[in-house]
Amino acid sequence: MLIALSLSVWISPDAVYKEMGWELAKGNVNGGAIALGHPIGASGRRIPVTLLHEMHLYTRSHFMAESSGIGSTSNFSGPATDSLRGKVALVTGGSRGIGRAISLELARNGAAVAVNFVSNVAAAEAVLAEIRAMGGECLLVQGDVSKKEAARSVIGTILEAWKKIDILVNNAGITRDRTMKKMTDEDWEAVIAVNLNGTYYCTAAAMPAMIEQKYGRIINIASVVGETGAFGQSNYASSKGGIIAFTKCLALELAKEGITANVVAPGYTGTEMVGAMPPEVLDKICARIPLRRLAKPEEVAKAVLFLARDADYITGFTLDVNGGLYMP
Repeated sequence: MLIALSLSVWISPDAVYKEMGWELAKGNVNGGAIALGHPIGASGRRIPVTLLHEMHLYTRSHFMAESSGIGSTSNFSGPATDSLRGKVALVTGGSRGIGRAISLELARNGAAVAVNFVSNVAAAEAVLAEIRAMGGECLLVQGDVSKKEAARSVIGTILEAWKKIDILVNNAGITRDRTMKKMTDEDWEAVIAVNLNGTYYCTAAAMPAMIEQKYGRIINIASVVGETGAFGQSNYASSKGGIIAFTKCLALELAKEGITANVVAPGYTGTEMVGAMPPEVLDKICARIPLRRLAKPEEVAKAVLFLARDADYITGFTLDVNGGLYMP
């Protein structure tokens, strides 16, 4: 099998599925960024857990676990802190992949975390259990943020339970990868609805509470694809590029209210299914990255933590977490 990569072509997860003979399944909103290979995620597709397990065993899982941290979303370095004690955070798409890592990192540093999810109750409950095991507060909030009423309900549930919201992480995202020749209106609209509209709906709903308290940290998860473009991802790249532009407008408008708005733009991020990909594909991906490895979900989460906790004088900024793959 040959999958060619060039400096101008971003590998599509759908192409990998086709080459591997895997069955494509419906994408969903429990992800974020361009985390290639989420069992459920923004740039990946769902595959059966049993197949994932068998494929993971088949490939060089030990090597990739050491070099890329694939599949690790709970090995957080450093001691737990109380640096976010008293803060309330919402992570949309917070039950899997990068979103899960963000939820855990914020909770580990003392925030009360609301984990938004759409349909995977088991994954959400697993995050809830892990946060409670570390002594943290967690609230599960089910809702499809691509629908404005559902997004408002998610924010309303948090305000009813905790009376405020300090940190909003708009992470939910999906893909429907197609070239423009093959893209349908539905493919375009679905991605824009979740990735861009969902970010707008949640921000608009949370903003009044943040303005009233004269404090807020809005962190939107975009992607390197939103900065570079990508073959076969015009809808996804447009949604992520739109998030970056949207965030700059927020930063300008909300600075006087004590609210900052920033972006984290991950590149290729290692999750469980990446470990099931053919070694030659992984080699070609990593060869394009100056640091020669994938990002760990925890590394993206730590970028979010920085913007939420330490970046009081930073707003309108895009923090790239891509191993040097793109340097603006």
